[in-house]
Amino acid sequence: MLLEQKTQEIDKNTLQIENAVVRIDRSYKNILQLKNKLNSYSYEPRTYSLYQQLEELKLKLELISVSHLKLMNTLKKPVHFIESQIQLVKENLEAVHVIEQDVSDYISLAK
Repeated sequence: MLLEQKTQEIDKNTLQIENAVVRIDRSYKNILQLKNKLNSYSYEPRTYSLYQQLEELKLKLELISVSHLKLMNTLKKPVHFIESQIQLVKENLEAVHVIEQDVSDYISLAK
């Protein structure tokens, strides 16, 4: 009975980790697309303030992409504190959502 419960808990944790890895991987690919979009000549800044905004977005995207890579590497190893790792995944995904909105705002201004 106890062994069965432990096995179910391990299976549940494994599934959570696998889902988190998939979500972070998808988000990482989305970040790469945003980086490519910002590097397009179509969205080059026309004013100094747009230039500053673009540089800030590029920095944020670089930082969050590094964070995603570290998190993916951590999750692919055996994880002991699953709840804290899942919380990190949620925080990273929320940060990406904010950056996506910032990129969208910049693109609308740069057109």
